[in-house]
Amino acid sequence: MSRAPKSRPTTRRPPAKSGGGVIVGIFIGLILGALFAAGAAWWFTRSSPFQTPQGSVPSRVPSAPDQPPVSLPGKPGDRPVVKPDFEFYKILPQGNGAPAEVPPAPPVPPVAERLYLQIGAFENPAEADNLKARLALAGIEASAQRAQLADGRTMHRVRIGPFAKPEDMNPVRTRLADAGFTGTVVKASP
Repeated sequence: MSRAPKSRPTTRRPPAKSGGGVIVGIFIGLILGALFAAGAAWWFTRSSPFQTPQGSVPSRVPSAPDQPPVSLPGKPGDRPVVKPDFEFYKILPQGNGAPAEVPPAPPVPPVAERLYLQIGAFENPAEADNLKARLALAGIEASAQRAQLADGRTMHRVRIGPFAKPEDMNPVRTRLADAGFTGTVVKASP
């Protein structure tokens, strides 16, 4: 037979306090990071090709002996910026530096307005597409155009055309009438 193990009295120790180990670790990490950043900054600035050596004066743009030294515009005591004299004006055919006169453009002929047959106008684009499809089934090619009205609404117009003259649209008008559609003549500028 087996014996039951003897029970030992259990005494628990309280957990040891870390004494702020996390805070000390963060503090040490911040100090090491700052030292690393300062060392990197010192390393990169001491070997920078853009830095002038200690004790030397930066050179200025050479200027003529009878003129004061050139300074940047916008600084106190600077002289006004002189417009440079470009050589290419002398190379051009006029050669005097003045821009050549542009000949007047020929008068533009008045733009002829285009004529369309408008079959319908809808706020819902699906209705415009439906009418366009019914016209296509009747053998008439139409287009749906989107237009913004003055009051802010958007209209979808179903139109056929453009036509140059009213006589050009007469055969299409008869085909529309045969298919059961009516169209309104609309003038539009291109």
